[in-house]
Amino acid sequence: MKHTRQREAILRELEAAAEPLSAEELFARLRDGEPAIALSTVYRNLERFCADNLVQRETTGDGPVRYAPARRHSHYLVCTQCAARVKLDGCPLAQLEEGLARDTGFSIEGHSLTIYGKCPRCARKETKETQKA
Repeated sequence: MKHTRQREAILRELEAAAEPLSAEELFARLRDGEPAIALSTVYRNLERFCADNLVQRETTGDGPVRYAPARRHSHYLVCTQCAARVKLDGCPLAQLEEGLARDTGFSIEGHSLTIYGKCPRCARKETKETQKA
């Protein structure tokens, strides 16, 4: 892959982000900087980075696709009401992945885990609304 200033800027911004970013969020962070970059360039390069295993794609059901450096491995709880995201510490699937690789002979390249539910604030709000009805 040819090295360009746009590709470098995209990767640098993904590395600096505390959480995975959507293409639109990434574009918003890059659009006023140098080098100049178009949203289509962000999308095209994210797809290329995914194909080359530099970046991983994270889907969260009805939310936007988000992108993170491939070596940054993380799992989330996502509120289905307010879309709050809570990053889980550690990897709850590490032992399962090792066992599956051993039992099946698969050479596992990665995984993702997102658990959906209601955050405590939304659950309390829903309970109060149910009690009023």
